[in-house]
Amino acid sequence: MITPALMKRFLSDRSGASAAEFVLVLPILAILLFGAVDVGGLAWAKIQVGAAARAGASYALTNGFDEAGINSAVTNATGLTVTAGTPTQTFGCPDVANGVVEVEDDSVACPDSGELPGDYVTVGASADYSPIFGWPGLANPVPLSAEAKVRIS
Repeated sequence: MITPALMKRFLSDRSGASAAEFVLVLPILAILLFGAVDVGGLAWAKIQVGAAARAGASYALTNGFDEAGINSAVTNATGLTVTAGTPTQTFGCPDVANGVVEVEDDSVACPDSGELPGDYVTVGASADYSPIFGWPGLANPVPLSAEAKVRIS
């Protein structure tokens, strides 16, 4: 028989409230956790692609323009599967506003400095990052790319 005292005690019991609240909050926490892991993985992959491009540029700086060697340096720079772009060799003049301005003829002096144009190598690297989950508004896989330019002479 249900007495008023028993009913009052039953209605005032809060021992399962925190478990019920946790069940309601758990999906939100899981989405935040997986989102943080995906964003962290994406940032790590972007850093690796940039490091691969810089490794190719460093190789060109040390060894001169050697397309096969530069591509090998890019692809072997990290544990991530990185695709090396075709390295390009150009002539350019330093420019305060625009960085390096490419020129066709390396025998004509640069307008700002009066020196002959330098020999530059541009190295590209790219990779794809596949997130753990498909997120709305985010391509799957996410294409990543980086470029590094170095003066070799």
